[in-house]
Amino acid sequence: MLTNYYFEQFKKIVYDNTGITIPDNKKYFLEIRIKEHMLELGIDSLKDYLVMLKTDKMVLKEFISKVTVNETYFYREFFHLKALAYLVQTENLGSPIRVLSIPSSTGEEPYSIAIVLKEVLGFRPFSITAVDIDINALKKAKEGLYNYRSVSKLPEAYLNKYFDIIDNNTFKIKDNIKKYVKFYEGNILDERFIKSLGKFQYIFCKNLLIYFDRPAKIKAVNNLYDILVGGGYLFLGHAESLSGISSLFEPVKINDAIVYKKPIKEEEDEFF
Repeated sequence: MLTNYYFEQFKKIVYDNTGITIPDNKKYFLEIRIKEHMLELGIDSLKDYLVMLKTDKMVLKEFISKVTVNETYFYREFFHLKALAYLVQTENLGSPIRVLSIPSSTGEEPYSIAIVLKEVLGFRPFSITAVDIDINALKKAKEGLYNYRSVSKLPEAYLNKYFDIIDNNTFKIKDNIKKYVKFYEGNILDERFIKSLGKFQYIFCKNLLIYFDRPAKIKAVNNLYDILVGGGYLFLGHAESLSGISSLFEPVKINDAIVYKKPIKEEEDEFF
C-alpha cells in the first residue's frame, strides 16, 4: 500500500508533467497503476521505481499513459459537432479550415470531426491536428481500430462509408478519412510546443480542464487563446466553463451548444 510520502511523490510527478491534479480519493487507482507498471518493469522497490521515473523518459511516458483517463467514443457530445458543422458553413474564418483536438485520446474525437467536416465541406480543404500526452493512446489512434462500443453512436451509412468492418466487434477507420488527421505527442501546458502547431479556427479541448487546478487551467486556456484566430471558437466539455478562469472569450450559444469565441479585436486590458 502507498504511504502518504510516496503518494505525494507520485502525485507531484503527475502534476509536474501533465498539470493533472490527482485527488486523495484516487489513491487506490494510482496504486493499482503503479503496481501494474512495476510488474511490467520487473522491479519491486518503490524507491527504485521513483528513480526510474525521474531518469528514464520512456518509463515516465509509460507511467503517464497508465494514469491518464481515456474514456471516449465516436460522436460523443454530438451537439458540439452539429455546432461545428453549422459554423463552418455560415462563417468564413479562412481556408483551409484547421481544427485542433486536444486531448485527442485514442482518436475517436478527431476522426469524428473529420467525418463531419467531410460530409459538410465536400472537397473544400481542411485538416485536424490531434494532440495527446499519452503515447499508448496515440498508438491506438494511429492504428484506427475500434470496437463496437466506440462506433455504436455512428449512423450505419457512415460506418460503411468510413470504416472497414473486420467483424462484429472490430472496425478500422478508412484512409479516406484517416488522411485528414495528424497525431502528435505533446502537453497543453507547453507554450513553445502549442505555438509550434500554428493557428486554428476551431479548437476542441474537452474534459481536460476539470483535472487541472486553477493556475494550470489559466495557463492552458491562455496557450489555446494564442493559437486561435480572431473570430475562432473554443469547444469545452459540457461540464466545463471558463467562468473564473478567463474573460478573453465571448460565450456563444449555437443551437444546444455553448462555445467560446475569440474576439476579432482584442481588448487593451485583459483580466483573469
